[in-house]
Amino acid sequence: MKKLRLFFMSFSQNIISSIIITVILTSVLLFGQDIIGQYRYIVYSKDIMDNQYISNSDYFMIDVENYMEHENIDDWYQNTGYSASINKKISKFDGVRGIVDNWNGAIKYKDYKSYISAELYTDEMADAFSKLLSEGCWFKDAEASDIPNVILSGPIFNDISVGDDITVKLVDSNKDSKIPQRVHVIGKYDFPWFSPFFTTGGDKVCTSDFFGQKNTVIFDRNDKKIMKLQEKHRLFASQEMFYFVMYDENCTEEQKQEVRDYMNTVGTYSTYDDLIEDTNSEIRYLLLKKLIMPLFLLFVATVMLISISTLSTYKKLRDHSIYYLCGCSRKRSFLYLAAEISISVIIALAVSLVYVIIMMQKIRNCTLGYDCFIIDYYNILISLGYAVITLAVTLIIPYAVYKKNTPIEIYRRNHND
Repeated sequence: MKKLRLFFMSFSQNIISSIIITVILTSVLLFGQDIIGQYRYIVYSKDIMDNQYISNSDYFMIDVENYMEHENIDDWYQNTGYSASINKKISKFDGVRGIVDNWNGAIKYKDYKSYISAELYTDEMADAFSKLLSEGCWFKDAEASDIPNVILSGPIFNDISVGDDITVKLVDSNKDSKIPQRVHVIGKYDFPWFSPFFTTGGDKVCTSDFFGQKNTVIFDRNDKKIMKLQEKHRLFASQEMFYFVMYDENCTEEQKQEVRDYMNTVGTYSTYDDLIEDTNSEIRYLLLKKLIMPLFLLFVATVMLISISTLSTYKKLRDHSIYYLCGCSRKRSFLYLAAEISISVIIALAVSLVYVIIMMQKIRNCTLGYDCFIIDYYNILISLGYAVITLAVTLIIPYAVYKKNTPIEIYRRNHND
């Protein structure tokens, strides 16, 4: 009890400055977690799309006004209508390998309350986003199965292994009925469980616009069993407003220009180089604009902490020399001072770690999803790294003073003064 009273008595002498530093450090570390998470997501999305297939493609965006005027909901399920005709015409151009688009549906799984996303992939879609697969194989490399092959993504499938068979319920949007279907798992996405989706249009498109964090079951569009179900039921829909046009390896610039000229008549497009340049601009904006303020505040708080550490050390030398005469060892005296100096960093670190752990738990329990954010144990390591470095620098000062002067020397000097 005496030790605690001694610590709090010493800490109370700098209570205002300590509170200010604690608040600044806590705010900066919390805000910094979001900035770090955003940065990691953008770099992650750029890495996923850095492959030979996407790099040789254009991202097409249909003219929305014409689309809304000519399209109806039945066209989404039957692959007919205005957008489908554009898709088919683009596919017929010389030099075009295929269209990378996603067909979306919904399923129910076990007792999970919300609907789970269902996707229908072509081989082109699998090639374009091959880096997402962390375990197993894609459809074209899988062995034939009596039941449809699927790839899983999302935390609710953590207990499922590649090779397992599970039952899902496909949702018929026409009759609002659920069709039980046994499926065979051939692959899985790992954390952070991002799946591609194409809903972005505009003058500026970045790689970070193409992913969402969700639970997903991916089916093969070449699977005859699934396509027969698609003919009977309205399971998967494609609005075909936005998609990648993938070119052959030998496609010439003249052939690409013909496709681009046509795309300009029915919408607009963004080349892969444009995507990467816009993504790099977004990264620069994040680092130079959004990160500059928390870094500045972190620098100010760290300087304040070091300054207070220096002042507190020399201010408390006389008191600690008296503690020594009363039986307090030099080591224990240093620990009292170190604890007083470290408390602000420890509190800020603790709050930051609790925040990260809570967010991670919510994501894994499917109660929270971040579409533009990655948070995991790396965020904890970054916070710990800052805390360790800051404390090491801050505690060097009192350590050097106590190393250089014995308590009795300090007492004699202060007594003579």
